[in-house]
Amino acid sequence: MLAISGTLGRLYLGDLLEWLHLTHATGRLSLTTADVTRAFFMHRGTIAFASSSCACERLGSWLLYRKVAPRDPLLQALVVAQTRGELFTSVLERDAGIPHATLVEAGRALAAALVGRLLHEDQVRFSFDPEWPVADHMHINLELDCRNLVMQAAYRADTDPPAERPAANPCTVLDPPTIEALFWHVVGGMEGELVDAAELAAAHRTFLAVGELLNRWVVQGPPLLPLGPDDAERVTARLDAGEPLRLEDSPALAWDLLALVNGLDAPGVPRAAGADEAWALAGAAAPDWARLILGNARWRRESRSERDEPIRRATRARIAAARALAAAVGLSEDAATTAAALPMVVLDLVATALAGSPVSGPALQNHTIHHLLPLVGRAAGMAAGLPEGLQAAVAMGPPRHPAARLARLVGVAVGELVPIEELQAEAIEMDDDLAAAVAAARRAAEDAAHLEPEQR
Repeated sequence: MLAISGTLGRLYLGDLLEWLHLTHATGRLSLTTADVTRAFFMHRGTIAFASSSCACERLGSWLLYRKVAPRDPLLQALVVAQTRGELFTSVLERDAGIPHATLVEAGRALAAALVGRLLHEDQVRFSFDPEWPVADHMHINLELDCRNLVMQAAYRADTDPPAERPAANPCTVLDPPTIEALFWHVVGGMEGELVDAAELAAAHRTFLAVGELLNRWVVQGPPLLPLGPDDAERVTARLDAGEPLRLEDSPALAWDLLALVNGLDAPGVPRAAGADEAWALAGAAAPDWARLILGNARWRRESRSERDEPIRRATRARIAAARALAAAVGLSEDAATTAAALPMVVLDLVATALAGSPVSGPALQNHTIHHLLPLVGRAAGMAAGLPEGLQAAVAMGPPRHPAARLARLVGVAVGELVPIEELQAEAIEMDDDLAAAVAAARRAAEDAAHLEPEQR
């Protein structure tokens, strides 16, 4: 069977599923709206499993929401599955003691809920990948008949209509049409700058390849990041000394812990808004989780990069500046320093992805990074279940959110991102107190950036 893709109106989702059923299709069906990608894994014409790029729509969150199991065993199973590369459902059955039949029942209910939400969408982009190794990821098989599923979801959609739609949110997906549109938006914004045709064609291929790589990372579950060798060394030393980890030790590990503890996103469940909160929510298991991450080669980067030290120095300066600015923007020190550090984690990720096939020409490269960062930040933040403040920080918006405001002020303090005039144009008043806080943040950033390794 060939790969297919296109766009559907809400009335034709059932037709697509019916066609996949009649052709006994096996592969992954991705259904994407502006803010989320839902994936349905087909096996011989039936739906074997369903998932989502949004943390609150994945199986772990669904099990917690339906009170199938308490948070702690679900979270431990999620950590083991992500850090050891095991199937989440297999770990749930083995370690959390959730019966196989219960997992199947919950998975069927989740699939129906996801289809029901899709039926409320006016337009959905779809793609079907027949090469996806469904059999390798099929610990449970929902064996859902597509026709019955759509009928069940349609009944729910008719009897339980959605609340009034909120204002349109910025795009939070990294599917191929979004990346394609973003590339030509980037090119369109370079009016007046000369770009060689061959460079443009190569940049287009690179942009799409990077988008595909980042999209796979986002939709796989809580999106973890590998630690570089220097980070791993610092973290190991802390763990061996029995000390709690600091944000400065490894912002990438802070991201990983935040993605794990926030990966179960259900109403009434606490979420970590900072690195220290993530460590506290992990509790006594936190050191073990860190060692699990370090123990898997997938989450370790063995070779150093020329970007490591500049990014580490810049991140250290941003953290110091955020401490000086936290009170001025009404954030706790933990939330502020984390909001300042995580954008650098996303920058490092995007720069690493682009390094494999660099975009030629400094102007095109700068425009590419500038436009990719907020989109990747939004998509990764949603997939990681980050609370609103951290999502605003990594996406640099909405601009009036305190965390986004902090991230931009930190950029001013360390000499990057935007000038004061742009901040004022976005309704941030630079009164005397804030100006003094920015000046103090600048001094703190300069001091932190010049610390010797043994002082860090």
